Amino acid sequence: MSNEVWLWPRVVGDSDNARFSVIHLYALAGEPLRIRLLVVADEERTYDLELGETFPVREETWKFERVDNLEGERWLVLLRKVV
Repeated sequence: MSNEVWLWPRVVGDSDNARFSVIHLYALAGEPLRIRLLVVADEERTYDLELGETFPVREETWKFERVDNLEGERWLVLLRKVV
């Protein structure tokens, strides 16, 4: 059972119940870090999330946990299932 999904530009990540992709990462000076996230489970949904926000995936709750290596197009996004 996967409780974490790491995503980077132009890569789709999988959990046991869904597929995830970061459409865009917003890292503007003076603004909260945000992502636009595509989630495909029973249906396709798009979420605009600030760091730390949660979102539903079927009967699960997932969280936009963190971003590493924030340098232009070289970043990693961690999504974590809330248990």
